[in-house]
Order: sequence, then C-alpha cells, then structure tokens
Amino acid sequence: MAQDTFNAALFWANKPIKKFVCTITSDNGDVHQCICGSSCSDRAAEIAIENSHLQGVLTCTDIRLATPEDLGATATLQPTIKEKLRRFASSNDLREVDSGGHLLVGNLPAIEHVNALKDQCNHLSVALIDCLSLMAQCQQYQEYPKLFSNPINSLPWQATIETARAMLKEGNLQQFEQSKADNF
Repeated sequence: MAQDTFNAALFWANKPIKKFVCTITSDNGDVHQCICGSSCSDRAAEIAIENSHLQGVLTCTDIRLATPEDLGATATLQPTIKEKLRRFASSNDLREVDSGGHLLVGNLPAIEHVNALKDQCNHLSVALIDCLSLMAQCQQYQEYPKLFSNPINSLPWQATIETARAMLKEGNLQQFEQSKADNF
C-alpha cells in the first residue's frame, strides 16, 4: 500500500497498542530510527530512548504512526480466479482441464470417463436414429418380396420400434423429435 493512500491515524485509532516510528538523535549528531509499540506517542518515545544503542544524551526528534511499509509489508496483486483454482488443484492433487476458455478443476479420470459416456450416448443415439430410418424405409416396401413372412407390424417389430424411441427420448429429445418427424 502506498504511504500517501494509507491513513495511519485512521488505521491505528481503535487499537489499544499502536506502532510508532521514532527517530532518536544523540548529542553528538548520530541518528537512529526504530519502531516501538505503545498506547501513546509519549510512551513510545520513552521506550525508543531506553532501548536505543546510541550513546550520550538522547532526544526523540520525530515520532509518527507506522505505515505498512514501515512494518515490512509490501503491496501484492490479488491472484485471479484462474490462479486461485490452479493453486487449489495443485494442493489437492486435482487436475485442471481447459474446456473452451473455461477452466475446470476436478478428478481428471472421472472427467474423462464422463466425457466418454457422453460420446457413447451420442453414438448410440445416432445408431438408433439410423435403425428407425431403415425400419421406416422397410415399412414402405412391406409388400416385397412375398416369398417369406413379413416381420413388419409384428409384435417384435413394434417392440423394437418402441424400445428405440424410448431410448432416444431418454437420451436426446431433439434427435428423437427429428427422427419421429422424418420417419413416421
């Protein structure tokens, strides 16, 4: 924090023990600066003089409330959310996955497994749509050939269609509605 923006009087106002920067000068001109803790500036000056390593007659020539810089604090920038997530991930043995500009933190094998399941579901949906499309096409040509029994509209045929529709509806409603509109 810069000294010109820090209000030491306001910061130390409600604290019972305050930190003061005391400048001690000896009668031979040596100067020493120290930080003392006290409830008031007069007592801080006394403590500074009592504990000074200077020799001779000592005087407290300047006293002021301490700033963060006086106490050794340095200004730091707040970490970004991504930096906080990365620290959290590294301290908890988690992995980070950058997904389209979004940082995800989690158990990488679990994330990969969920993504694989999503891919599997999408492949299954596409296969079921193809199946329904082929079955719809077969229904158009149910009269040909007449040499063997026709499975169309039989109980197994209807059960297969309804099962495929139920699986599609459960997995992906948009694909289900599209297949329903295209084929039946």
